[in-house]
Amino acid sequence: MPTDRFRALDELRAFVVFLVVALHAALTYMVYAPEWWYVLDPQRSLIYTRFVLLVDVPIMLIMFFLAGYFALPSLERKGAATFLKDKAIRIGGPWVFGVLVLAPPTAWMIYYSRGAPLSLFAFWTGDFWGVAYQQSVYWFLGVLLALFLATALVWRLTAGTAIWRRRPAAPPAWVLAAFVLAMILASLATGSSVDRWSHNWVLVYQPARVPLYVGYFALGIWADRSGWFTDGGWHPKLVHWLPAMIVAGLVYDATRMILPTLAPAGLVNLATAVFFNVFCFTSLLAGIAVFSLRRSHGPVSQSLARTAYGIYYLHPLILYPLALIAVAWPVSIHVKMPAITLIAWLVSWALSAGVLTRVPGLRRMF
Repeated sequence: MPTDRFRALDELRAFVVFLVVALHAALTYMVYAPEWWYVLDPQRSLIYTRFVLLVDVPIMLIMFFLAGYFALPSLERKGAATFLKDKAIRIGGPWVFGVLVLAPPTAWMIYYSRGAPLSLFAFWTGDFWGVAYQQSVYWFLGVLLALFLATALVWRLTAGTAIWRRRPAAPPAWVLAAFVLAMILASLATGSSVDRWSHNWVLVYQPARVPLYVGYFALGIWADRSGWFTDGGWHPKLVHWLPAMIVAGLVYDATRMILPTLAPAGLVNLATAVFFNVFCFTSLLAGIAVFSLRRSHGPVSQSLARTAYGIYYLHPLILYPLALIAVAWPVSIHVKMPAITLIAWLVSWALSAGVLTRVPGLRRMF
């Protein structure tokens, strides 16, 4: 497989991780922010509300797509047993540590930032395992590990059959449309809001997006088997997908910000599911098209690609305390938001590059 393909998709992942940091920073300053968010600044702006609504749509589903895209080549190269051992180390270990050790103090920020008289230890041994249970950003690792496990099991049972055979081909337009329609219907079938979170203690997830986690992961596998992004394979064209993404984003923004004041709830829910999925899909292909245009991959972009996992993993530990400190800054939130985003991202990058990817033991995971 061409090196440039890996670099383009790795750089897309690194950019998505930056957007994750920015999204989590913006939630502090958005109007209608979730009441449970870790730190809420008294100053708010609809600019950040719109930013959150748009950025939240594609980022994690792009991550699921990329994970699926690289899953089969790794399975073929290592075999199911070694593949699962590798994922247990790289995904399972950080997930368990994140849930048990890092998520509790992160969640405690909800209490601490509001002046609640509850110590971290009391929270950790009490409320965290009840009304305040969550997995912070580490939920993604748990769901991803489940998808890798299911993929390895199916592959082990059907290895050598035609379903895994590579058949390089451009995707017919009707197949892409059918995929989007299937995602719309599946998310509607859950009967849940696209914003609601739930958990079964082991996995934390958004019910309306669970079919999308599976769908985009499977789409990534199919894209790999179909030779997308290879030399001579199918490449999404920027001239097609970027305008489609922009139009879909504008319509989705109107659906979330304007339509609720004009239409009944049932119509709003239908329109939200439709345009959420259209915007998500067009964002995926537009993002791939943008990064596929790059022909120069310098040391900075290579470092960001190499450390993206660590940045994702570490950034809540830096961003949320920083957001609390920034509440007292006598400056505009339009200074605060980019400042805390940039600082948290840079510090996470430095720690990922200098510690997680270098220290023996840790670098096996990150």
